[in-house]
Amino acid sequence: MQLNRHALRIIRERSGLSVSALAAEVGISQPHLSNIERGRRQASPEVSRRLAQALRVPLLALLADPDPPRCDPPAGGA
Repeated sequence: MQLNRHALRIIRERSGLSVSALAAEVGISQPHLSNIERGRRQASPEVSRRLAQALRVPLLALLADPDPPRCDPPAGGA
């Protein structure tokens, strides 16, 4: 299970939380969370679960692409 660092950052920002505030709520240091968001460290399964709880999202939301590509119909109809 690998946390999607882009999803984490987008969800955190949309939640209006700073890195420091989220780190404090989860019980990890601000530098640790910053390193997770930058891809320098991986979150443990337990930290991933606590991040999801603090952000009030399902854990899968932190594993998925935050902005999946859209499937637009082909140009020209058909």
